[in-house]
Amino acid sequence: MWGRLGKWVVWLLVWSMRLTVWPYSRILSFFRKKTPLPAIDNNLLLHSATSLAEKIRNREIGCEDVVQAYIARIKAVNPELNCVVQDRFEQALQEARKVDLQLAAGTMTEERMKDERPLLGVPITVKESIALKGMSHNSGRVKPKQRVATEDASFVRRLKEAGCIPLLVSNTPEVCMCWETFNNVTGRTNNPYDPRRTPGGSSGGEAALLGAGASVIGLASDIGGSGRLPALYCGVYGHKPTPGYIGIDGHIPVSEDESWGNFFSIAPMCRYAEDLPLYLHSISDPTKRENLRLKQPVDLKTVKIFYIEEDPSILADRVHPEIKTSMRKAVAHFANKFNVIAQEIKIKELEEVYQVAGVVMLRMKSCNSVYQKTEDNPAEWNSVLWTYIKYIFGFTEHTHPPLIYGPIKKYADSISEKEFSEMLELKRTLMQKFDEMLGDDGVFLYPTFNDLANFHQQFYYKLLNTSYFTLFNLIELPACSCPTGLAKDGRPVGFQVAANKHQDRLVFAVAKELESAFGGWVPPPSIPPQEKEAAPNSKQALDKVTIQG
Repeated sequence: MWGRLGKWVVWLLVWSMRLTVWPYSRILSFFRKKTPLPAIDNNLLLHSATSLAEKIRNREIGCEDVVQAYIARIKAVNPELNCVVQDRFEQALQEARKVDLQLAAGTMTEERMKDERPLLGVPITVKESIALKGMSHNSGRVKPKQRVATEDASFVRRLKEAGCIPLLVSNTPEVCMCWETFNNVTGRTNNPYDPRRTPGGSSGGEAALLGAGASVIGLASDIGGSGRLPALYCGVYGHKPTPGYIGIDGHIPVSEDESWGNFFSIAPMCRYAEDLPLYLHSISDPTKRENLRLKQPVDLKTVKIFYIEEDPSILADRVHPEIKTSMRKAVAHFANKFNVIAQEIKIKELEEVYQVAGVVMLRMKSCNSVYQKTEDNPAEWNSVLWTYIKYIFGFTEHTHPPLIYGPIKKYADSISEKEFSEMLELKRTLMQKFDEMLGDDGVFLYPTFNDLANFHQQFYYKLLNTSYFTLFNLIELPACSCPTGLAKDGRPVGFQVAANKHQDRLVFAVAKELESAFGGWVPPPSIPPQEKEAAPNSKQALDKVTIQG
């Protein structure tokens, strides 16, 4: 592993990148306007998925009305955010009408519907890297053109069986290989709280829709914080579940490596904490889900809380003060309300997570990348050097972030077996320490990232902070990024809550309590309804919005 000198060399390289990227990104942001979104003007958009499902079952509201409300909201915000790759609005409305007709016929009792179809009539949005039958499934790539999913991923099928109505597939960076969201097919997705900033990646399209109030539950993925970082940046919930419960089929990229399913996970995202248990229950393999005990109540007075405010590595930047403040408020809240005294801890091995998590992931058998020669064989690559040369001279359709995968994978593969064994031993040590610390009644609070949503393109020089979220991919624990309101400048604030394997329900209980205490999701800045018509070009933009379908 890198010694102290090696770490300083890496740190200096990244800082040299900062000197170039920071002025460039700030100049670009100067010429972009911080445009507020249209206001949320339909109360149906302010219900949780759990509440919507109950009201639809009881016929208090119509499923078609709910779906129509979300379609209208998507059309209103997409011109500013650019989240949508392809929609299925007409099919969704047809499915919603069928739900209303079925309910009117009274062929199923409310109790049976709640048990068998707990999300009946609830609209959902899906990341384009996930197979949704009949929809674009290209993971932000220019080639192969117009790849369409021929069948649903197993977990998508389970959500449909639970009653969800998919509305669209959302934007992702090329092959999901960036912590911002842009590609050469759909373009760049913007943050709903400030379009000059990124929603994060790779599930940025989902996070932006959720943050804007244009989706209530979203289906994303997480191999290195891809669900949790965007959740932080857009002020919503992003959960990386305990591995093994959901399935990993129907996703691009994918790897045949036996360790892939330990790092990679489908990631439920939502706006309201109460939806997390129901969502994970509905999406999980029915032969395994009972092990999660998601319907079993959690007594927060018996939960142990541990926390660390900052990554101890010399490579990591300091944590934003408002993130630290939100964590301290949470610690104080649990002490005052439940008499649970949180313990601040130190774990020396966290200093090495940035390198170890990266190398362990990169050493896995090749997954889909921009280097593969054919669609069917990710392991057979074109020349990394030649691909880079073509990119420099503008002779390639690829964006830059996924190109980085080539040289860093070659670096990871070049590491000696002795050094790699030391990394695996450090991973085992971390897993053992967390297992002993958390047991079956502990949670761990940790920043999702060191900073709040950055301006577009600034993530290049923030890469050394990715250990905050890759830690939980490395040690295979469930972790959820939980929003705790807005910073003084209007950006969402939050942090991660993690627990031991199979203890996702503890995470959800703490998330719900944090939401109750600090507010959770807060709608982004908006144009008041009375000002909409006066806002320049707002009505024209809404009239002209066309979404590829």
